[in-house]
Amino acid sequence: MDNKKPKTILLVEDDAMIAVVETIKLKKYGYNVIHVLNGQKAIETANDNSNSIDLILMDINLGEKLDGTDIARLILKSQNIPLIFLSSHTEREVVEKTENITFYGYVVKDSSITVLDASIKMAFRLYDAYQKLKNQKKEIEADELKLVVLEKRYHRLFESAKDGILILNADNGRIVDVNPYLIEMLGYSKEEFLDKNIWDISAFKNIDYSKQLYKALQDKDYVRYDNLPLETHDGKLIPVEFVSNVYLVDSDRVIQCNIRDITSRNNYEKSLTDNIQQKESLLKEIQHRTKNSFNMITNLIQLRASVSNSKETKDILEELTLRVQSISDLYSLLHETDSYYEVQLKTYCNKVIESMLSLTKNIVISKNIEEITVSTKDAATIGMILVELLSNSLKYAFPESGGEIINVELKSVDGKIILTVEDNGIGLPSDFDITKIESLGLHIVNLMVTQLGGKIKFIPGKGTKVVLEFPLLEN
Repeated sequence: MDNKKPKTILLVEDDAMIAVVETIKLKKYGYNVIHVLNGQKAIETANDNSNSIDLILMDINLGEKLDGTDIARLILKSQNIPLIFLSSHTEREVVEKTENITFYGYVVKDSSITVLDASIKMAFRLYDAYQKLKNQKKEIEADELKLVVLEKRYHRLFESAKDGILILNADNGRIVDVNPYLIEMLGYSKEEFLDKNIWDISAFKNIDYSKQLYKALQDKDYVRYDNLPLETHDGKLIPVEFVSNVYLVDSDRVIQCNIRDITSRNNYEKSLTDNIQQKESLLKEIQHRTKNSFNMITNLIQLRASVSNSKETKDILEELTLRVQSISDLYSLLHETDSYYEVQLKTYCNKVIESMLSLTKNIVISKNIEEITVSTKDAATIGMILVELLSNSLKYAFPESGGEIINVELKSVDGKIILTVEDNGIGLPSDFDITKIESLGLHIVNLMVTQLGGKIKFIPGKGTKVVLEFPLLEN
């Protein structure tokens, strides 16, 4: 950052842990950061002019009825602030939600701070350029209004205009004037235009269509055609934008036809289409590489565990493998089903359990899982909870081998999801308190249950029984 006044960024992120990390990084790069957890607070903060917000970093998936794109629209109705979207998703369906919103960047979460900082700086540059363009547009519109009011001064502008202009007698359709730019564009002499009907000019190749065009000009005060093909004197076809207006000059009705060569515009639009196709191909490649990256990470962890002589290290790496594998299973499921917003829990939980069984021996896991559909975000959290509970049972419940059984039940009751994991192991001590234990896995479980808005119960008895209950939210 330079020595200018630090920019103030409004960070809208519903995950407090991610927000803390992003805030620290942004502050190290010299930005002032105001963080809010939800859309309503974002609207209030943005509309409070005392905050002097310079840029908004908006999480697309806020986990609320209104997502980040909805909140962005509401803010931009009353505030002119540059906005960058943050998302964990690069799927086309997610990106398309940002259409029709004025934004200046789309940054994938977990991108490096260098990438985020570069995106922010680019957003400021684009925003400044856009403001200049808006001012220029206003000036052009003002000039066009003056042209209507000051028609008698038109001729000087007519001669110097950088669009082709035809002036027609509205009563008989004959051309009474043509400007130098159109003469140069089409390659005809001025004499070949004057006192001719528009359909008599070879440039308007389709004679019948030209007569229909003139009839439309007579019937309407304003007519516009796009990509109208005109033929030059040497036979070349030029796509043009054709706009006509009818007005009075000294009580005579005239038709002014503005003809603009849109070859460059068409070429630009084609380049945009090609660019979109390239990005779609890149997205597919990223999906493929991400899937392979998960497998590579898992294999590297397992390889490291296989050469370690420390049981503690092996246990830690095995737990890490299970956590990575649960995320990998979810990503594979999304890829297989072409669904990015919701997950069938029965299929996902079965994948997680199969991955657990592949790393253990002599353990029976009994399953009773209903078909329940939840959001991808909630599915990831539930999968991680299941991994931690199963891992905890495998690690501590069976100090002696023989007859090990773990029961997993997942069901929906009265708008709630109930997950039960029960083993026939040695059970929990009588004074067990989840808030006072030092186990990282159970600490993660407690945090994630809270994130889902649920509650957790450890039921004493023979073996260990854990019951989790949380609301079944609409996707």
